[in-house]
Amino acid sequence: MRNLLLPLAAVPLSVLLCSCGFMTPAQQYAGERKVMSEIAVIQSYHGSPMGDEYHATISGYSSKPETGPSVVKRFGLPGFTDYPREIQLNPGLYALELYCFKSLTKPTFRPTLEISVKAGYAYTVKCDATGGNAAVFVSQETRML
Repeated sequence: MRNLLLPLAAVPLSVLLCSCGFMTPAQQYAGERKVMSEIAVIQSYHGSPMGDEYHATISGYSSKPETGPSVVKRFGLPGFTDYPREIQLNPGLYALELYCFKSLTKPTFRPTLEISVKAGYAYTVKCDATGGNAAVFVSQETRML
């Protein structure tokens, strides 16, 4: 009986772990919703749940606009909760904080990436790890919105 229950419990648990925690797009500017040509979008890369690629989740960012106060924003809790799949920002220079993971048994990394974003463009950030060090980069999928 025990051997029968384990596979039955594993399927819902794996679906829960793979699907929970990624919020819808997060507007990170004040005021009314802007048209896409006025904002920049940063998307995090998520490969297949059982794939070989690292997943990049946006865990926070900071910026220092030319005018006004600095902005620091954190998302979620360590692990799988409340990380946005994309953030919508005003154009400018940002320091992204990422949570990079491959599976529950592989090492995780928390690198940062400085990125300058332009209005009307979408950027996809990805993670890779070799030799115990994480590299974060903007993929070639940068495109106009």
